[in-house]
Amino acid sequence: MLKAIAAAIARIFKIGVGGLRWAESVVLSPFRALFGGGGAIASPEYNPTMTSIELLDEYEANRKAQTALKRSDRDGIETIMKYAAASPAARATTDLSAVPADARGTLLTMDEHELKALAAAGPGRVRNWLEAKDHNIFGIPSVTPAQPVVTPASPPPTNMSHAEQMVWRMQAHLGKPDHSKEFRIA
Repeated sequence: MLKAIAAAIARIFKIGVGGLRWAESVVLSPFRALFGGGGAIASPEYNPTMTSIELLDEYEANRKAQTALKRSDRDGIETIMKYAAASPAARATTDLSAVPADARGTLLTMDEHELKALAAAGPGRVRNWLEAKDHNIFGIPSVTPAQPVVTPASPPPTNMSHAEQMVWRMQAHLGKPDHSKEFRIA
């Protein structure tokens, strides 16, 4: 008896699904006639160019590179925190080779109050300071990347007028080839 009831319910669902498909085709047939379609959507084709072994090797190489980079960041952060917390006499003997040059220049120009604030900051804030991001440490100057110094490799071009050659020499001497570039309109 239960089998008969289950079979009847299954037939009703099959008829219902068939009725829904028929109703859908009746409703959508004018749109298919006008706009085309009705065919199956093409599935994208993917052909991998790397084997799984090559993919794992590349992943492992990237992981090792990131680990080495994080280690050098940790060394720089530890060095900065030790330098900032040390006494002035101990600072003179501190090795700052793990600190990038831009941050080293800023670190060496700080006074006692700024170094004290830097020593009290956490490693995350020191990392942000080291990477020249917003560090949220009150009273600490931000690390500014040093501008590359442009030295003239050759004399000024000869097709310039005397005044243009003088400007060229001045700009090369000052190391600022593009004055006020940020304020230009075009």
